[in-house]
Amino acid sequence: MHALEDLGAPMGGAGVKGAGERVAGIEKRGDSWRVNWRRKGRDGKLVRDSSGKAPVQSTTWPSEELALRARDIAEGHHHEWTAAQVYEAILGPSDDHSSGALTLSQWFEEFLPSKTRITQGTRAGYAQQFRDHIAPTLGDKPIDLITAVDVGKWINKRREAGVRNTTITREFTLLSQTLKAALKQGLIPRNPCVETDFVRDQKEDDDVGEERREKYLTRDEYERVRAAFHPRWHLLLDFFVETGARWSEATALTVGHLIAPVPERSEASVRIWQAWKRTGKGDEAFIGVTKGRRKRTVPIDEELYVRLAEATKGKGKTDLVFPGQNGDRLHYSNFWNRVWVPALVGVQRCPEHPPPRREEHVAGASGRCGDFGGRTDKGTPCGARVPTGFTRCTGHQGPDPSAVSTCDCPEVVRLDGEPYGPHLLRHSFASWMFDEGVPQLVISRLLGHSSTRVTDETYGHRLQTSDETVREALQRVKAKRK
Repeated sequence: MHALEDLGAPMGGAGVKGAGERVAGIEKRGDSWRVNWRRKGRDGKLVRDSSGKAPVQSTTWPSEELALRARDIAEGHHHEWTAAQVYEAILGPSDDHSSGALTLSQWFEEFLPSKTRITQGTRAGYAQQFRDHIAPTLGDKPIDLITAVDVGKWINKRREAGVRNTTITREFTLLSQTLKAALKQGLIPRNPCVETDFVRDQKEDDDVGEERREKYLTRDEYERVRAAFHPRWHLLLDFFVETGARWSEATALTVGHLIAPVPERSEASVRIWQAWKRTGKGDEAFIGVTKGRRKRTVPIDEELYVRLAEATKGKGKTDLVFPGQNGDRLHYSNFWNRVWVPALVGVQRCPEHPPPRREEHVAGASGRCGDFGGRTDKGTPCGARVPTGFTRCTGHQGPDPSAVSTCDCPEVVRLDGEPYGPHLLRHSFASWMFDEGVPQLVISRLLGHSSTRVTDETYGHRLQTSDETVREALQRVKAKRK
């Protein structure tokens, strides 16, 4: 409890003097001074409780000087602050959180179950995100005592931990949504996230933010990547790069969503109307609507349609086009570990300039692999014995599984060693469309983006080629005036 909080007499009629006026009321009560006001929201209206009443905020002080300070703070914040916030501004944080408000963790437990437009998997993801990355710093703090300073310190703490700005943006958005809901319920006077200087995806040491440049493959690079996969995967890869579908969408595609060309509609197309959604229970998933509920129909060329039709011959309309071994869902983790990563690492290795090997030949070397730096997948020292004269066990000899070549040989695909997933092919599709002059609005719809703003933020740099198109158009307009 704040040391001065029990100095005043119980509030009576005189104690609310000035509370409904523009200025905070201040009065002497015995040996102390009391400041009263009624809280207002950002819209200037009184904040009312569940019964419709507008409770009076009251602080009591041992001197007129402190009371005047409290009044100035309350008025300076347009009566939006609670008594606890004014106390904290003058006395510092209370050790026992005497504001009486819910802590952030307690409010989150009430808020998350109230969201009606998210899947079970998304709900579980939010819960984990909050538990692991927000709660350790802010979870025990009462929501009406969380300030923009607290939020800013939390952001910088995440940055110091090496977290990417895109990840921090997602966490910040969740925190802001949580506090925005508390604001709507009248539990806090303002959302402190709004008062920070945080800008999504922006580094702390630049002025305009981190430009988002998604990696994509050129057509020649794609052919080299494609050749590194077993032929059984070629149709799936081609579908990704010719439709821009997400993994969850492509692997949820059913035969009934393939649209054959007919006389009145000569072009083939595919309906991307559904996607796999996580239930939040382990690896369980169900088929639901696409991300952002953006159903779309994407045109495909006849050659791709014929191959899809041939691969699904004899299947029912509800059967998956790209199933796993047993006809059920194709699991991303299996594809990633067993198929995608080996192929992507392979195309980044040069036969003439392979990455360095982990073992060395050292005369008389013996002992355990961990003695020479060998580590298991869990990061613990490897206990396997090394062959005499080597510094690594048999399993840890050769290049690191993720190591790539650093030479400039033209036949090596350059991905900077980053673990790009199949989403790389979606970015490639979008970039190729920009290169061919397809309008941004059309590309946005093909990708199922919620707005062209998302498309612009992700692929805006690809619009550079449109400058020349604008110049040519202006020249044609000028020519017509002559």
